[in-house]
Amino acid sequence: MGIERAAALLAALALLGACAAAPATPDLAAFLERRGICDHLRGEIPDPPDPQRMREIEQGATQYCTGTDAQLALLKIRYRDDPVVSKQLAEFEPKIEATKP
Repeated sequence: MGIERAAALLAALALLGACAAAPATPDLAAFLERRGICDHLRGEIPDPPDPQRMREIEQGATQYCTGTDAQLALLKIRYRDDPVVSKQLAEFEPKIEATKP
């Protein structure tokens, strides 16, 4: 399965999950889609190692994961009074991005 197809599938699943669990808002739906793709890519380590596939994964992770730590923190503040959304957001790791030295 190609990265684009996997990303599209995960995005659709994230949106369905968001619609079922909480009222759809653009910021929340966009985060769930993006972070779903990001988390999928983080688990895509080829075995045996494939340098081309690793480059694709690294590029995708840069595209979809960068900024999600801050976005998650903001969404947790914005939706702190919504128990359904708060529970959904609590399932995500708060710090997945590499810290700069």
